Amino acid sequence: MLVELVGIPGSGKSRLARLLEAELTARGAAVALPQEPYGPAVPTGRRLLRKGLACVAHAAQTPIGTFRLTRALARSGQSDPSDVALRLVQLLVAQHVSATDEDGVRILDEGLLQSLWSVALRGDVQPVLAALHDRDDVPMADLLVVVDVAPEVAWTRLSRRSSGHSRSQLLPESDGLAELTRGARAVEDLVRWWTSRRGSEGTVVVVGTEEDDDARGRLVDRIGLAVGA
Repeated sequence: MLVELVGIPGSGKSRLARLLEAELTARGAAVALPQEPYGPAVPTGRRLLRKGLACVAHAAQTPIGTFRLTRALARSGQSDPSDVALRLVQLLVAQHVSATDEDGVRILDEGLLQSLWSVALRGDVQPVLAALHDRDDVPMADLLVVVDVAPEVAWTRLSRRSSGHSRSQLLPESDGLAELTRGARAVEDLVRWWTSRRGSEGTVVVVGTEEDDDARGRLVDRIGLAVGA
């Protein structure tokens, strides 16, 4: 079962992914975080090599789709030309890890929708969505978990982080809040696109500020039931 988390930076996706992994593992489910080998904890050289190999592998499997995706990204109006290459790598890696066929539960906090969100934040995502439309070779999650949090809360969290993995946290406060607010709208738009393809029954909203375990418990129950744990 493929579970994808989506939300603005600072919403708590990574934290939720770790909690789900721990709680599902405790129930006896086989759980994997397929993006760990590509994450910031991996040394830069090794991480870039792995991403490059993943891009080559996915492009070799879907050459026409990759060409159309590249062309669409070039038309998406990214604020910096280098962002086209960055977004392409992000999308190809997301599709590569999503397509991996493994038993149990696979949890992504930087999957297809989050990669599309990065395109939408600083450009026009519509050409990219059109390039993905009606393609059977685009792996879609079995369950989409929307981690919802107010932009003000997300900004407070980002401002406390020592790492600079999110560009938003490097902005002045007013600009950062404006970008996160725009990003929250982009999440809503992309979730509507996703549900138009997969159906709303495959979407769950979890409030990122919620300390009560009830919502997460219901999510764990749903995933565990699907995989027999």
